[in-house]
Amino acid sequence: VLQTLGTETYRPSSASQCVAGIACAEIPVNQWPELIPQLVANVTDPSSTEHMKESTLEAIGYICQDIDPEHLQDNANQILTAIIQGMRKEEPSNNVKLAATNALLNSLEFTKANFDKETERHFIMQVVCEATQCPDTRVRVAALQNLVKIMSLYYQYMETYMGPALFAITIEAMKSDIDEVALQGIEFWSNVCDEEMDLAIEATEVMPPLRHLRSAGRQASEQGRPPEHTSKFYAKGALQYLVPILTQTLTKQDENDDDDDWNPCKAAGVCLMLLATCCEDDVVPHVLPFIKEHIKHPDWRYRDASVMAFGSILEGPELNQLKPLVIQAMPTLIELMKDPSVVVRDTTAWTLGRICDLLPEAAINEVYLAPLLQCLIEGLGAEPRVASNVCWAFSSLAEAAYEATDAADDQEEPSTYCLSSSFELIVQKLLETTD
Repeated sequence: VLQTLGTETYRPSSASQCVAGIACAEIPVNQWPELIPQLVANVTDPSSTEHMKESTLEAIGYICQDIDPEHLQDNANQILTAIIQGMRKEEPSNNVKLAATNALLNSLEFTKANFDKETERHFIMQVVCEATQCPDTRVRVAALQNLVKIMSLYYQYMETYMGPALFAITIEAMKSDIDEVALQGIEFWSNVCDEEMDLAIEATEVMPPLRHLRSAGRQASEQGRPPEHTSKFYAKGALQYLVPILTQTLTKQDENDDDDDWNPCKAAGVCLMLLATCCEDDVVPHVLPFIKEHIKHPDWRYRDASVMAFGSILEGPELNQLKPLVIQAMPTLIELMKDPSVVVRDTTAWTLGRICDLLPEAAINEVYLAPLLQCLIEGLGAEPRVASNVCWAFSSLAEAAYEATDAADDQEEPSTYCLSSSFELIVQKLLETTD
């Protein structure tokens, strides 16, 4: 089977899949010990053809993807040597570079020992960062995928590389007109937020609840935990650069987007939500100017982007900071439920649902409750995508109305709610919507 590697003229290689299938069955039971050395030799031998190196690296990638990492620990250095050999900028074939970069992505879990060593880590990071500049989009995307995964697996080692390389590389990627590239740039910062939120949670589990994330590092050091396992606050430090790119990306939506299609616009909304949760109050002053400037913009894309940005920052910042902003925005949001664009109405209904869920006191407001109910009831008769979000808003609003009602006795059910007068009409419209 090994002799068939590099003999095929089509991609992807069937031989590499066959080799990997056999390897995944035999390596765990200590069979075929000569396989990995032979695969490494195929890649590092100067006389190997492009097809040989490419199909061999594909085989290595499949093996790394499908086998339990513990079975490859003894061969980790050899495997990494072959992969890095194929990724080097001196490698003339982009197909070989792509196969090697994908193989690295699948091998990152069992290369911890290499990342623990500064010299080896520097070399790996250098090769990956260089690959992000490859003119071949496929290689560039695969290299960025590696950075996304490396940030999750080896966050504690990234401080050395963030300023000189990672920040510039990922910011440039986020601005790319190529969706696949932009998605990875955005995903990188979403992962940064995920990691830093996890680190903040770990810090609060050791100490009493922290009021601010910035205290996490100090609290951790007081507990004797290694500082490398605390947050470096990359997301907070990058807010002023990330938010303008993300809000601009929100304006690139397509009116006919399929809900199942993942694109930079949707990724930007998720990243903004993660930034709000991670950075809390600090995110508001960076997002608010965009919202105020564009919420009544003549272009529906900018109206939609501003409403999406507003809805995305409702969870994370202190409620006391958000409440006056939400109350101030309610008349505009109610008005936007009649927007000519179905996309704007859909996003507005989602945002109102978030308000009802997260800041119900702003929705159950004697000034705005009646017009809010009216626009939501009308929204039930709108397009399915709008009506779906309106139903969610009603669910949150009903729960909030119950909690907000002052019962005469804590043990008794309240006799009426702020939604009682509209109850029959709401139920009637909900039943009509089910048809």
